[in-house]
Amino acid sequence: MKTLRAKILLALFVSTVLALIASSVLSRVALQRGFLHFLEQQESRQLELLAPELARLYRQQGDWGSLRRDPRRWMRLLARQRPEGVMPPERGEPETGDRPFPPPARAASPDTVRHLWRRLFVLDAQSQWVAGARYGDLEEARTAPITVDGQTVGWVGFRPTGRVMTPEGRQFLDFQRRALLASLAVALLLATGLGFWLARNLARPVGRVGESVSALTDGDFAARTGVRRKDEIGALARDVDRLAETLERNRTARRRWTADVAHELRTPVAILRGELDAMRDGVRTPDPAGLESLHEEVAHLGRLVEDLQTLALADAGALEFRFQSTDVAGLLRQVLDSFEERLRAAGLTLESCVPDRLEARCDRQRLRQVLQNLLENACRYTGVGGIVRVRLIQQEDGYSLEVEDSPPGLSPSQREQLFNRFYRAEPSRGRSGGGSGLGLAICREIVAAHGGSIETDDSELGGLLIRVQLPLEA
Repeated sequence: MKTLRAKILLALFVSTVLALIASSVLSRVALQRGFLHFLEQQESRQLELLAPELARLYRQQGDWGSLRRDPRRWMRLLARQRPEGVMPPERGEPETGDRPFPPPARAASPDTVRHLWRRLFVLDAQSQWVAGARYGDLEEARTAPITVDGQTVGWVGFRPTGRVMTPEGRQFLDFQRRALLASLAVALLLATGLGFWLARNLARPVGRVGESVSALTDGDFAARTGVRRKDEIGALARDVDRLAETLERNRTARRRWTADVAHELRTPVAILRGELDAMRDGVRTPDPAGLESLHEEVAHLGRLVEDLQTLALADAGALEFRFQSTDVAGLLRQVLDSFEERLRAAGLTLESCVPDRLEARCDRQRLRQVLQNLLENACRYTGVGGIVRVRLIQQEDGYSLEVEDSPPGLSPSQREQLFNRFYRAEPSRGRSGGGSGLGLAICREIVAAHGGSIETDDSELGGLLIRVQLPLEA
């Protein structure tokens, strides 16, 4: 199986080679065509410079006969050409066609002269050959007129270069091709080195992410990728690390949940076993007080099992709800009436602000369970002589239920954990207080199923404020 590093390197190498081949072909074609075009432009300039020389010769001779009869005159004329143009006559010398041509400062090479001789030609006014190369198809030839006193007396031209090139031109193109090949080889080496570096830097963090995922699969939730990047691979690594953290928290919570459930179940079972063993051994007679104690423990155990079942159903998404139109204000008054005697016995004062009617769509029994749990929590943890205040506030698209009490209050860190299962703000508040630590967790699940939210804050009474926000249409 090919590794990611090999695939990246192979892809970069193949794409680089293809790009270099295409670049080489295009550069070679463009260079050759451009160079040939440059040569033709240079030769066209030579035609423009050669035409006045031929015009002077024609003016002196009166016709093209001498040039037609003496090819050496044509050769000498070509030999006087330099890259800069035509060699001007020296001062004091007559401009006659019979005068000897002085040697140029930098004479053209014999190969260049022969090359020009093979391609340049002169025609008379009737397009009849005079000197130079014989070329039949004049439509493709490049020509310049030879004019004397405003009259065209002939033409000087050359054959298009095509594939014919001077030795100097071929040497120049060969040099350019070798330089191009050398640059392509260097580019290929650089691309290969860059490919190795890029493949390594991409494959290494991906490998770390893969190792971390494998560790998570094996149950090692403490594994982290250790990748610190700001690109997509870094984002993937951070997501995997967050997944590991979540799995680790969930495992810790599950273990704590199992331990808490075992503890909560063990306590009433131990009490029941102790009471029953005492009665069976005759240590304690089964009097009404003992039976009442057994009944309380069984009732507490039953409530705990029901709460655990409710949370298990909520976790599985199987908690049933029956949403219907309900008078929330009337339901709240019923719950408050049922707690009135309990609050009075605890030495607490109840203050309530409830509208006459508030219609909303909800599960009546589940909402009653929320109200009872909130009031039970306030009644259990508010100091003697304190106040419990309940308010139902109708809003534009929902309603708010607030339950607050007087001291003692909770710190922000304690409030953050208040909805955790089996959490108690004070460790000393165990079963003796009557609570299992599941009531507020159940409230959170029920409120979330209604599309609402539940939050805590400091109460203006000095204790805890729990606020439930619910929509009118759940």
